[in-house]
Amino acid sequence: MGIKDELKQDTKELKQDEELMVKVFKLEKFVRKYKRHIILTAILLAAYLIGYNIYNYIQKQNLIKANNAFETLLQNPNDKKALEIVKKDKKLYNLYLFNKGEYSKVNSKELEALKAYEIAMQKGTKEALEGYLLNPSYKILKNPVRFTLIRIYLEENNRKKALEVFNNINPNSKFKTLGAYLLHYGIVK
Repeated sequence: MGIKDELKQDTKELKQDEELMVKVFKLEKFVRKYKRHIILTAILLAAYLIGYNIYNYIQKQNLIKANNAFETLLQNPNDKKALEIVKKDKKLYNLYLFNKGEYSKVNSKELEALKAYEIAMQKGTKEALEGYLLNPSYKILKNPVRFTLIRIYLEENNRKKALEVFNNINPNSKFKTLGAYLLHYGIVK
């Protein structure tokens, strides 16, 4: 077990060293052949990363500036400078208009359902509320609208329609419980 095993081990190590040297020479040959391409790729990658980080920094600073202007505008609606800064950010400007109640000027898909909800609830008519419920693009605030419709149907003594609307309220919603009380006790004013 002595000398033969050591020779086998030494031969194995030499083969591994030889394979490693061949790989190192191939790598060196590859690097020499494509040296300019590798350097150019590294420079382009570094430039991209630097540019990307600068762009993100500028965007973040603009967002902070717009948010600060929005806060200023909420505290002082007459601040023209803050209004001009907020106007540059469409989403924030739409939120400002929505907050002021100028729903007709709001132009945002995100706020469209909220705008329609506010208008339907302000009108408070059966037609406006049903119109909101029937619009498939409005996915939020349907349960409060249904609750309001239950109240309207009970005022009209249309218990069957009120039950139909009640059954469409999400079972996990607090409006389900409130609607049950409304139907059970008939509390309508």
